[in-house]
Amino acid sequence: MKSLLILLSYFSLLIGQVSFSGNVVTRIGESRTGYYYNESLINNQIQFGRFNSWFQFEFSDPPELGRKFNGLRKLRLEYVNGPLQIKLGDMYEIWGRGLILNSLDDQSIDRDTGIRGIGIEYDTDAFNIQFLTGKNDFSFSTIYSPGYDSRVPNYTTSHNLYGVNTEWRLNSHLGGLTFLQSKESHPVNTFPADTLDLKNRLLGAHYIYNNSIMDIYVEYSKNWSTTLKSDNNKYENHLDGRGFYGNANVYFSSISFNFEYINYRFGTLDPANRWNNIDNYGMAQEFQNPPIASLIHSTTLLKRVSHQTDFNNEVGYKLDILGAITDNYEFYGSISRTSRSHTWIQNDDYTWETEGEYALIPLSNPRATPFNSIYGDITGYFFDYALHLKAGYAVSEDIIDLVFYSKTDTSKSLNYTYQSAKTLPLHTTYTFSNGWSIDVKIETQWLKKGLWRFREINGVIVADSLISEFYDENGKQIDTQKNTFISMSIGKTPKWTVAFTLDNTTISETLFGSPSNDETTSSNSLEDLLGLDKDKNWANVEFVYNITSSIRISMMYGSLKGGLLCANGVCRIIEPFDNGFKMGITAAF
Repeated sequence: MKSLLILLSYFSLLIGQVSFSGNVVTRIGESRTGYYYNESLINNQIQFGRFNSWFQFEFSDPPELGRKFNGLRKLRLEYVNGPLQIKLGDMYEIWGRGLILNSLDDQSIDRDTGIRGIGIEYDTDAFNIQFLTGKNDFSFSTIYSPGYDSRVPNYTTSHNLYGVNTEWRLNSHLGGLTFLQSKESHPVNTFPADTLDLKNRLLGAHYIYNNSIMDIYVEYSKNWSTTLKSDNNKYENHLDGRGFYGNANVYFSSISFNFEYINYRFGTLDPANRWNNIDNYGMAQEFQNPPIASLIHSTTLLKRVSHQTDFNNEVGYKLDILGAITDNYEFYGSISRTSRSHTWIQNDDYTWETEGEYALIPLSNPRATPFNSIYGDITGYFFDYALHLKAGYAVSEDIIDLVFYSKTDTSKSLNYTYQSAKTLPLHTTYTFSNGWSIDVKIETQWLKKGLWRFREINGVIVADSLISEFYDENGKQIDTQKNTFISMSIGKTPKWTVAFTLDNTTISETLFGSPSNDETTSSNSLEDLLGLDKDKNWANVEFVYNITSSIRISMMYGSLKGGLLCANGVCRIIEPFDNGFKMGITAAF
């Protein structure tokens, strides 16, 4: 009996030293078009003394984006003892600002660049060193590989890698060196199908200086790619590139400035192959994900006109200014410009070649596919901060791709895909003293998109205009598409919120605006009730209820427009969700 009491006491003491937490996220959706998903993620964390573990289960058949999976998805065990930390399993690390390593898991765009292996870190006040080795399997959807599906990956590369990152600190200065090597298995489009063995080496350095009024960050990286030749079983040089990123912040009492600069030349692909990363390799790696020089927007319509960063070849800058006008008013402004590092010219055989020297600042010539954006907003607080009002304005112009360029002694012809937008986002929230709140978001956008055609003969411009991709119901070409996004919600803290969302466009999404008789695209009850045109409107209503402080349930009925979704410069098209329901449950424990 005494031994049993001792054992129970020891077990109680052991349990008392264990910390357990986690959460469950379940999402279910089904639309009239037959699209269906059912996915659950279970995250668990267990801490015991110097040990900490994290593991994630996924049960999806299928998920909203990605391949179906049932079982243990992620697992990591950590050991911490003073300056020493050891990680075993799935790791997500960023070294510097990501010019060499920035592994992440972003399920909104189905992008997972995590590394499964072992990592060791030793960190003191004056010195830090990190070492890791492991494997990375990266999957994505691409039109350049057979079996393309916008929701399910159809291409995978595998990497076996190791690397080390070191940093030294001295007062206001920090310097670091980074090395990473990856052995990559890269499938290419050959017949019969083949897989190349590559070795990618990346070497970089970064420096930080900071004081009370400013901080500066610079990072430089260089990569070398080699290919294993089957005839002599040796690696031979294939490609080399480099990248630079700089960031400076200046702080004053009521205003601050931020300046960012990028210059990426990891690889140079001609306009016809610019986005084909299947048959072109040895350039920017999936696990790099460096910073971008364009603003990451939080509003719906501005997200849809985001710029797709070319991590292989892009030069650009972004200038931000923010501060306070008075105690109740704040302002924010941003200017960003990017382009390719040189212009392109097309030969008589329709092949492309670079023209001129590498540019250090963004070019405005359309043959360098420039992007320009200006954004500003003012935020005000009224009635003892009960009313919050934010109004903004954005202008962007993006030459997406260069299609054709021909030049002779007497003529010049240029075609490129073009997009420009003017957007007015407005957001207001009023919070009552009894816990009730009203939230309204209204976004209006004027969008131009299509093929820009320029032609000059004997010094006279005979064509310089946009061939719009928008048409009305009669097949007549329309220059500008007007988009409106409205979201209105009312809630009672901390229990519930109900929201109505309407996405409207003046141009029908069906070809030439012709109505569709397809039953699968019929309007939902909400759109019928409001008398909305199903080809130009997407309406839904969502109810969110907090059962307890740690359990929340959400239900949505209606349609979602879909469109472009970007995360840190990486973009993908999200398909519309027509006439269906979504349900989500989140529980923390």
